[in-house]
Amino acid sequence: MSNNLESKGTFWQRLQSISLTLLLALLLIWFFGFLRYDVSDLEGPDRQSFIDAGDQVSQEQLDDLNSQQRLNGRELQRNRNLQKDYKASKENARQVMEEISALHRLSIEQGLQPPEEDVLALADARSRFLSSQEKLEAANIAVTESNARNFELTDDISKQRELVRRHNIPATKLYNDAYDSHRVRVAIYKLGIPLPLFLMAAWLVRRYRKSPYRPIFFAFLVATFWEVGVIAFQHFPREYFKYIAIGVAILIVGMFLKFTLRNLSAPPKDLLLRRYRESYEKCRCPRCDFPIRKGILRDVVWGKKGPNLPNITDAGHQEESSYCCPSCGTDLFGECDSCQKITHSLLPNCENCGIATPVESLE
Repeated sequence: MSNNLESKGTFWQRLQSISLTLLLALLLIWFFGFLRYDVSDLEGPDRQSFIDAGDQVSQEQLDDLNSQQRLNGRELQRNRNLQKDYKASKENARQVMEEISALHRLSIEQGLQPPEEDVLALADARSRFLSSQEKLEAANIAVTESNARNFELTDDISKQRELVRRHNIPATKLYNDAYDSHRVRVAIYKLGIPLPLFLMAAWLVRRYRKSPYRPIFFAFLVATFWEVGVIAFQHFPREYFKYIAIGVAILIVGMFLKFTLRNLSAPPKDLLLRRYRESYEKCRCPRCDFPIRKGILRDVVWGKKGPNLPNITDAGHQEESSYCCPSCGTDLFGECDSCQKITHSLLPNCENCGIATPVESLE
């Protein structure tokens, strides 16, 4: 095992590394998003073409009813305008007739004969009033008939639309199937770029997991994984996507579980060495977690947080000597082959001379 252990750096260096990795992943996601939007979709199926391929009798009847309703609406508006004009003409004739009648009454009260012109004007006003009344009644009848016809057409159109909807169900189903196939085809075309990059990034992360440039590969992996997920969600049908998503989730969890179980049963050298260091720092056996009772720690009282040093009663056991765990028999402290002083048997370097010593469990 190499003596040059990888430096973790200071807290601020680690924070900067994590921040820049996240920023790089975000920028890559942004870039892939632009790339996805710039790739034009293939022309999809036309819904109307599927409907036109079927029997159009029901649709033609619906179009005819809609045309009749539009014509009836225009006729209704025309009759309402005539109704308004006839009402105004009738009101005007009534006012003229009332004014001339008032002049006649005034002339008669004064004992005078009404002028011939007033008599003719009164007759003309009465004639216009009666004519406007007749035309207004005719317009009222036409408006009533148009309203009734409009209600009938509305009911017929509603029924015909339902008939057309049921008639178009097979065509709509064929269109939906064709559109789903089109979405899958477009998704496959779009995945042609990010999917191979995702697989390559996963290989790089695994292949160079101890490289100092591993955060770059990891950011690339996160960005391509996000892009593949977005494309699958947008283009694959939901009933397929849920199986893809749960399958990927199961695969990822399975890989993490495999990694965890492998580290528990056969941990790698760096993880095993870290466990040994932590156990020595806590004065516990790295193999069985039994307290190390050596030298000054022989007669201490052990609590939940470690050895209780004020309880030492004898300082005579502070001589350095080899030591094995009384619980599992592991050699924890032994002589260094170089300086013949006592050092940690499960750590790769002597604490006295710094010379590397082979550790069998790390080989």
